[in-house]
Amino acid sequence: MRKVLTILLPLILVLTACGPSEGKSAGAAEILDSVKVSGGTDKEAPTVEFESPLEITGVAAKTITEGKGATIEEGQQLTFHAVFLNAEDGSALGDTYTAGEPQPLVLNEEFKTGDAELYDVLVGSKVGSQVAYTRPQDAVEGQPAPTQQVIVLRVLSAEAPAPEPEILSPEAVQELEDKGELPTFTVDDKGAPEISLPENDPTSDLAVKVLKEGDGEVVEETDTITANYSGWRWEDGENFDSSYSRGEPAEFPLTGVIQGWTKGLAGQKVGSTVMLVIPAPWAYGDPATQGRPSGTLVFYVEIVKRTPAE
Repeated sequence: MRKVLTILLPLILVLTACGPSEGKSAGAAEILDSVKVSGGTDKEAPTVEFESPLEITGVAAKTITEGKGATIEEGQQLTFHAVFLNAEDGSALGDTYTAGEPQPLVLNEEFKTGDAELYDVLVGSKVGSQVAYTRPQDAVEGQPAPTQQVIVLRVLSAEAPAPEPEILSPEAVQELEDKGELPTFTVDDKGAPEISLPENDPTSDLAVKVLKEGDGEVVEETDTITANYSGWRWEDGENFDSSYSRGEPAEFPLTGVIQGWTKGLAGQKVGSTVMLVIPAPWAYGDPATQGRPSGTLVFYVEIVKRTPAE
């Protein structure tokens, strides 16, 4: 649930048969014995009912209705929709059916470590299953008591994840540029970049192109950097984020950003301007988590400063 809440809790804040089955369960699954799911489709949220209040005393996961699709396997990437409910009174807190695209989830070792109970229930269940999940939410000093939640996920698909990208060699990047298969930029009178995207499909690997080399210190993976940047989706050219529009550079720890930034900016010099063409697995995924841009992303980054880790 920690991973699932990391993916979906921001949505809550801004925002099929009946009856239980003999599906898989893990953790304190008896907490979820009264949960019933009825109706719903891949595009319409189901009705979820339970005897409230539910006392969330431990982590619990349980298949409420078993799907009829393929068996879910370790290492696969799932997509799912979810409904969020208040464990105290059963009221709806939000859902992804009406608020956005299906959400991605990879059944890898990282997820298994963070959400072992949900991992154990999902692996071996079938596509189409409705799975209930809950985890106690700890109070934070000085903040209101957290809302204890029950999440019901409907698994929509399960597929092998995309192959792990590589970092293209400078020669391979140059070859793409010579073919006209990389974006180009112009800079307006305020210093903000504008992009021109080619019509070809993007590379499935990370392309790093130094547009202007600086003469400052070399950035390391553990550094925090200050940078001006702008980002676009390759698919439709949408400019989804820009420090230029905010009028000041942003500060990022390279250990806390998408892999494409970490891998693409480590080794660059302060003062450099760099283009990054980042494939989805090293960006936010495809589909992306709620509120994030999907697919291959392009960034124009001016490295202003580096702050070494202490």
